Amino acid sequence: MKPETERLFYERITLHHAEALQDELCDPRVYEHIDDGKVPTPGELRASFVRREAGAPSHRSSETWLDFAVRLKSTGEGIGRVEATVLGRQAELAYLFGYRHWGHAYAREAVQWLERLIAEEHAVDDLWATVHPGNRRSMALLNRLGYAEAPRSRWPTRLTSHDEGDRVFHRPCERPDGVA
Repeated sequence: MKPETERLFYERITLHHAEALQDELCDPRVYEHIDDGKVPTPGELRASFVRREAGAPSHRSSETWLDFAVRLKSTGEGIGRVEATVLGRQAELAYLFGYRHWGHAYAREAVQWLERLIAEEHAVDDLWATVHPGNRRSMALLNRLGYAEAPRSRWPTRLTSHDEGDRVFHRPCERPDGVA
């Protein structure tokens, strides 16, 4: 699958993306509903990108980590990241975009691309996302993408990025073989 969409390029995250995304992803507005508002320092951002580049650690070897930096085609500017953790027949998606790029449907375009990549390359049945209850923008995006909030009784046994109190969203993965 091509690592691009109409307006965006996708590159596997490497350490060099941390510098390109530092201004976007070290902005306090981005973390209003994430990590209790804790903004990473540039050093912490670099360390997180080194971990993402290395992939799942040995104690999580049953997982496949898909981590991509997102760039604008028009300028090459880094604007955020999109990721998924594939665990068995489920994938948990997440995204993080710089504040200046909110409201332009970049997250929607990137998540749709990632969903297609997962559908083509992994035998996944279910897509999941967790959202802080105050993050109305993210919940609206997931609803536009066909996700529905799932009652706790339907949650998978393991959610990799769930924090207590998060809302959990689900949608079936539409695979190219016609199986949803």
